[in-house]
Amino acid sequence: MTTGFLLLAAPAAQAAPETGSAGSEPAKPTVSAAEIAANNAAVWASLPPNVTMTVTGTMPKLQGPIDHYTQNGPTVTTGMTPFAVSAIPYSFTFDGVWSLKGRDFKSTKTSFCKDIEATWDYPEESWHQFKVSLSAGGTITVPTDGVTRTWCWSNVPTNTTLYFDYYSTNKSGGDIAKASGSGSVHY
Repeated sequence: MTTGFLLLAAPAAQAAPETGSAGSEPAKPTVSAAEIAANNAAVWASLPPNVTMTVTGTMPKLQGPIDHYTQNGPTVTTGMTPFAVSAIPYSFTFDGVWSLKGRDFKSTKTSFCKDIEATWDYPEESWHQFKVSLSAGGTITVPTDGVTRTWCWSNVPTNTTLYFDYYSTNKSGGDIAKASGSGSVHY
């Protein structure tokens, strides 16, 4: 007996929705080059004097221990004990975040960089902004277009405990935007 498969294509007017691999979430819409350029221009115009930004495009290989942040869950760290103050480099992922303090760390140099990419989980196409703030000064706006950018802070105190805050803006009346992404902190 011969067994065959019948493949059906959706008519052009009724194309199947974009999805990821079987059993996964639907694919996120692609961001246009014009939107990425507009995001970059807005960020460059808003940078604090001690921070620079470079568009990296894709995430470099994660380095050091990796922290996995969730909004209301525990931080899970791979590669070291989660209670130690971290040194640079370290990496991180975050899921469903709207207001979160990151890991404590110390820098032995007066400048270091942070790679980060982020997208909105909810609501997509949000009017909120996603911000990252260094405890020693310098708040950045992270575009939620999934493009990796590298921010470098200078004039940072050495051998002082530092941390990053991750948060969405305009959280009022239950209107909360949640973001996910990943990145690393390195020299």
